[in-house]
Amino acid sequence: MGEWADEFFRDWQKAWNTGTEAVLEYVTDDIEYWDVTLDQPIHGKDAYATYCDGFFTAFTELDWTMREPVIHEGDRVAEPWAFRGLNSGPIWIGLPATGRRLESKGTDIFEFRDGKVCREHSFYDVASNLRQLGLWPGIGSIGERLMMGAGSGAVQAAKLVGRLPLPGR
Repeated sequence: MGEWADEFFRDWQKAWNTGTEAVLEYVTDDIEYWDVTLDQPIHGKDAYATYCDGFFTAFTELDWTMREPVIHEGDRVAEPWAFRGLNSGPIWIGLPATGRRLESKGTDIFEFRDGKVCREHSFYDVASNLRQLGLWPGIGSIGERLMMGAGSGAVQAAKLVGRLPLPGR
């Protein structure tokens, strides 16, 4: 699968630098897509197309590349990727366009059937991406300390009302 996987991911990167229609050429009708920003996987080509459309609406001036060679075993492949783009439209998770550039790195794990992607799991640092876009406080900033304090307060309040087990119970 080595040569085939390398060629596939060169073409996959080109498709992701182009648009939804190009990407859909490489997926099965019943694709299952998992993403760290989603609470449920996306099922089916139509739902995946809607997700891709949202991505291509949110980002322009795209540059997808492989950070390292793909790693493959059987019908599974891990693709370490790098992405650069301009956030020129609303982000699919309900956030406004920022007009800022984003540089992100991640790794996707794929399963294939008949030479097409049937399952994809995408892993990347969401907090870092949101920081670059100005949508999350910087590390060590007052905003971050306030958010972490609020989160800690919520955990403590939940313990008090019995929603979370206290240590030692």
